[in-house]
Amino acid sequence: MTLAAFKRTALSVLVVPGAARVFRPFMRDRATVFMLHRFARDLHSGGHSVPALRSALAWMRKNRHPLISLRELVDGLERGETPSRAVVFTIDDGYAEQATIAASLFAEFDCPVTTFLTTGFIDGQLWLWWDRIEYVFSQTTHRDVSLAVGDDMIAYRWSNDGERRAALADLIRRCKRMSNDSKNATIAQLAVALEVDLPARPPEQFAPMTWSNARDAEHKGMSFGPHTVTHPILSKTSAECLEHEIGGSWQRLRAELADPVPVFCYPNGERGDYGPREIALFQRLNLRGAVLSTPGYASPQAFHRSPSAPFEIPRYSLPSRLPLVIQVVAGVERVKGIWRGDGT
Repeated sequence: MTLAAFKRTALSVLVVPGAARVFRPFMRDRATVFMLHRFARDLHSGGHSVPALRSALAWMRKNRHPLISLRELVDGLERGETPSRAVVFTIDDGYAEQATIAASLFAEFDCPVTTFLTTGFIDGQLWLWWDRIEYVFSQTTHRDVSLAVGDDMIAYRWSNDGERRAALADLIRRCKRMSNDSKNATIAQLAVALEVDLPARPPEQFAPMTWSNARDAEHKGMSFGPHTVTHPILSKTSAECLEHEIGGSWQRLRAELADPVPVFCYPNGERGDYGPREIALFQRLNLRGAVLSTPGYASPQAFHRSPSAPFEIPRYSLPSRLPLVIQVVAGVERVKGIWRGDGT
């Protein structure tokens, strides 16, 4: 048996009724926060599979994991408590199907979910930068391109879809670390080089929800939080721009929605994408927390570790397979961290 096959067999044991209970002591006063993005509209589109997510939610309900809102989590963490084994769902960016598909799916299971909105995207001022890159690569008839990316001259060449996807992923990875101006200049250069006209508004597959969609989703139980105006890396913005990105995003949510959640979501969401400057602004705006895109569990101990800790709530990406979801929510990942010496 190969190592990969052994791991698959070991994980499959977790779905056996009662098998995950052995890890419960490790999840006392700890919650899992999941991060999601796109939702598959059909078999040919990317994103989370609706049947797979439905299976995960059904398993959590059957195994009595408290499914709580982000607001409830922060309320509890501030008091120094949180339901053991609780699970919180969050969604990033504000795509149309997050309101039209995800809101109804989570409502089926009476499961709260918070979606973080890039408000300039919802307002029709822009489409998200990585989607523009994907659109250019998908529409071009060229098979190679050379362009300046920051201080580097990069050449890509592809002869099939796999190589094209690899070039796309590499360019997105490089652009993540750029300022908005540099990133937009690179995308414009790419579109010219590959002879693709970028529409002013995103095509349907990249479209945002509307504020009306968001309000309808609110009625179904979805809540919303701020995710900037234009989705820049905050640490690469000026002080004036930072005020606009954070304060402007929060202001738009408060103007358009009934009860937005005062918890921020960092673009990209890794350490180094923010610092004391950003946290000081959150505090001034009376935002109560912020979520990262780095894995880990939420706990009162971690939340009160330092003044910045409420603005560093970790999140796991939601796995695509049920045994891997169970591995996270049951606490196997925490046990592995303790074994490695980096678990809390």
